[in-house]
Amino acid sequence: MSGAILALLLYLLIVISVGLLVSRRSGRNQGEFYLGGRGMGEVVVALSAVVSGRSAWLMMGVVGATFLYGVRMAWFIPGYVIAELAMFLFAARRIRHFTEEHDCITFVDYFTARFPSQARALRITAAVIITIFFTAYVGAQLKAGQVMFNHLFGWESVLAGVGLMAGIVGFYTIVGGFRAVSITDAIQAVLMIAGLVVLPIVAFAHAGGIGAAWETLRAEGSGFSMAGIGSLVGVVSGLGIGLGSPGNPHIIVRYMSIERPERLRVSALVGTIWNVLLGWGAVYTGLAARALYRPELFDNPSNQAFVHMATDLFPPVLAGLMLAALLAAIMSTADSQILVVSSSITHDLCRRPSVALGKLTVAIVILAAGCLSWLTAAGGGDVFQTVFSYVLLAWSGLGASFGPPLLLSLFWRRASGAGALLSFLSGTAGCVLWIALGFKASTGLHEIVPAFALSTLMMVVGSLAVRKKGGPPSRTR
Repeated sequence: MSGAILALLLYLLIVISVGLLVSRRSGRNQGEFYLGGRGMGEVVVALSAVVSGRSAWLMMGVVGATFLYGVRMAWFIPGYVIAELAMFLFAARRIRHFTEEHDCITFVDYFTARFPSQARALRITAAVIITIFFTAYVGAQLKAGQVMFNHLFGWESVLAGVGLMAGIVGFYTIVGGFRAVSITDAIQAVLMIAGLVVLPIVAFAHAGGIGAAWETLRAEGSGFSMAGIGSLVGVVSGLGIGLGSPGNPHIIVRYMSIERPERLRVSALVGTIWNVLLGWGAVYTGLAARALYRPELFDNPSNQAFVHMATDLFPPVLAGLMLAALLAAIMSTADSQILVVSSSITHDLCRRPSVALGKLTVAIVILAAGCLSWLTAAGGGDVFQTVFSYVLLAWSGLGASFGPPLLLSLFWRRASGAGALLSFLSGTAGCVLWIALGFKASTGLHEIVPAFALSTLMMVVGSLAVRKKGGPPSRTR
């Protein structure tokens, strides 16, 4: 395993070096630390938006879920691919222009500038929702890192794996800010593509070729044949995952950061290609894993399939590169989310924000996420048992809370601050109650679908109750 460790260390050295190289610029002001001074290139924006949204949920969660449940998991892919393409083409430029005109640094700044009469209530409510869901979201990434490090080093301590993951991500995020995060995301996007293209090819070869592997999968049951592509509820739930994309702040701030908004169509093309390759690569990796392994071989098969394939099928150095791809998926999301939480606390809630306070908050947030990951790994509820479900809860809560008010505020003249506030609250409540009251278990419908619908309804009802009309936030230039 020494070769694998050396490959991982080389990758980490590159990531940390990027943070150090841009550290002088990151400390200039909050606009630079949290938004890269709105000077990011279109390719970096595209790759950063894609990989910050995919995370360990894709490389560990979707791979593991496909390993357990079969081809029906493929319905998760087209939903977010289509949603993010549409956001790049139709919403991103409006967001970029409006946020520059009103000097918005954070995602929450957009809503307070769009609806100034409700600014205080919107700012506080949004910041609280972001902090809660993103702390859980980052905790999922740290859990994924812990699984990988424990397997690689043979550790049994959850705390050691979580602590190492938190320390790595925390260091370069604090040092380099948004610019370091975005540049490293672009590097990580290349690694992720390599991992999810090469690994399934090698795995299918070990299984005797695609034909032999597919016969093995068919023998496993309907979930592993085209006859088992899923029920109508399953298809709606899978496609509905795309509803989370408009409401996740770590994706939206990428649109705000581009230097030349007229180049967003290039970002749309690059981002869509990457999304398709990553998504289908994860599905095929999960299917290849099932052709090689039985689930009972693993303590937690939904989290461990990718890691075992990488170390079993490749010599140590190449295995290290495959694990570096997994680490890239984890870090590309965790760093972005930590910055969003930090900006929500220091910029959106504090009256006298500063870069120094922002860096301190980054450290506190990652410590809190690490504690959550450690505690849930030691005996949390069922929702925290896999990276897949861990991430989907946070993704859905953010998407349902912020997606409808963002979209309607961009394109509907009657959108109001009162409607946005109702939408924030109903989206969060809808997700939590759908699970807590047992509707998800009884119907099989993922919580984001009803919660997004409720949030949309409340945005419309609240806005129509306010008779004052307002113009659209920005024209497309």
